[in-house]
Amino acid sequence: MKLDARRFTALAILVLAAPWIVRFYARNERLGTVPETIAGGVAAFAIVDGGTLDLTDYFPRDTERPDIHYAVRFTPAGAYGIEPVASSLTFAPFFLPYRGTGSIHMQWRVFHRIAARVTTLTVLVLALWLLQITTLPRALLVTAIIALATSIRTINAGGLWQHTSAGLWAVTGLALWTGTARRPGLYPLAGVALALATACRPIFVPCAVLVAWAALRDGRRSSAGPATAALVVAIGGLALFANWWLHGSLLGGRASIVEEISRTHGVPSYFHFTPWTWVGLLAAPSRGLFVYSPVLLFGLPGVVRTLRASSPPAERLITVAGILVFVLYGFVATWWGGWLFGPRHMTDMLPFFALWLARTPLPARGRVPLAVLFVAAFAWSFAVFELGVRAYPCGWDARPINVDQAPDRLWSLHDTELSRCWTVLRERSAALPQ
Repeated sequence: MKLDARRFTALAILVLAAPWIVRFYARNERLGTVPETIAGGVAAFAIVDGGTLDLTDYFPRDTERPDIHYAVRFTPAGAYGIEPVASSLTFAPFFLPYRGTGSIHMQWRVFHRIAARVTTLTVLVLALWLLQITTLPRALLVTAIIALATSIRTINAGGLWQHTSAGLWAVTGLALWTGTARRPGLYPLAGVALALATACRPIFVPCAVLVAWAALRDGRRSSAGPATAALVVAIGGLALFANWWLHGSLLGGRASIVEEISRTHGVPSYFHFTPWTWVGLLAAPSRGLFVYSPVLLFGLPGVVRTLRASSPPAERLITVAGILVFVLYGFVATWWGGWLFGPRHMTDMLPFFALWLARTPLPARGRVPLAVLFVAAFAWSFAVFELGVRAYPCGWDARPINVDQAPDRLWSLHDTELSRCWTVLRERSAALPQ
C-alpha cells in the first residue's frame, strides 16, 4: 500500500504529537535506572563528548558506588561498560545536545528523556510500517496497542536498555523486509537494520540470518543477496570483534555474569533449558507476557495466518524468525529478566506481535462478546503498565526475598508484582493531602 492522503495525514499527526508522546513515556524516572542502563548511557555520552568508549573519567576505580562495578569492567587499558557497543552507538546521536556537560552520568532525567525519545521514534517507524501493510484504522489500533498496552512503556521507554536500541532497529528492519515484496533493492538495508538489532541484542540473530537467506534466494535482483549477506556478516563480525577487543570474550562484558550466574541467581547456569521457561515467559503470574498484556492474545491467529502458503514470503519468514526468538528464550535460565516491571525479555517479541495483530482476521459482524473481550483485554493491559509507571518500584523484587535468588516467587498467586504495586499505589494515594 502507498501512503495516500489519509494515511499521510495520520502519520503527520503522530509526528507532530511526538513531543507529547515523549512526555508521556518519560513520566517515571525510576523504571530503568539500573547499573547496565546507566553504563550504556554514559558510554553513548562518552562517544559524542570525548570520542571514546573509555569510561574512566566518569566512573573512577575508587567510585563509592559498588553497584557500578557490576556494569563497568575495569581493565589496565580503561573502564568499559558491559552493554554492546552497537547499543551505545545507537543512543549516541541523542546525546549530542548534551555535549560538554561532564556530569551527565548523574543526570538521570536526561537518560529517561533519551529513552523516551528513542521509543517514540520506534513507535513512529512502527506506525509508518503498519500504515503500508494494513488498513488505516487497524494500523492506528495496532500502533496504540504496542505503544500503550505493552512493556515498551516500562522497558524501552524506561531506560537505555539493549531492548530500547534493538527495538528501534528491529522495527526498522522488519518494515524494510516487508517492503522487499515490491522493491527487492531494500534487502541490504533490511539486512543492515536487523544485523544492528542483533549487535544490540543477540537474540535477534534469527532475523538477520533469515533476511540474508531470503535475499540470496530472491532472484529478482541478483546483487541484493550477496550484498545483504556480506553486510550481515560484516556487522556481526564487527560486533564480536568489539566484544573481544574490549572484554577479551566473544560474549562481551557479560561474560563474567554468564560465568557467575549460579552464584548470584537461583539457577544452575545461564543457559539452561526447561519447557517451563516458555510457560513462564507467557503465563507466570509475575512477568508472564499474557498476564501483563492479554490484549496480545488477539495476535495469535495472525501467527497462523502469516504462516500460510498464501501469505507474502517475507511475512512467513518474519513469523518464523519471531517463533525462533521465542524458542531461544527458552534456553535463558533467568527468563524473568531481573529487577524491573513487566516481561523484559518478551519486549523483544513486540515487533512480531505488531505484524500478527495486523494480520489477525477481523471477527464476523455481530460477534459482540469478542469485541467486549478485546476492549477488556486492552483496558487491563493499559492499566497494568499505567500501574507500573505510577507505582514502581514497589518492593516486590526484593521482599520477602530477592526474586533472583528465589524465582519460585514468580509463580505465586498470593503475592504478585501487580498486587504489590497496587497496594503501594493505594497507600501513596491515601497519603496525599485531601
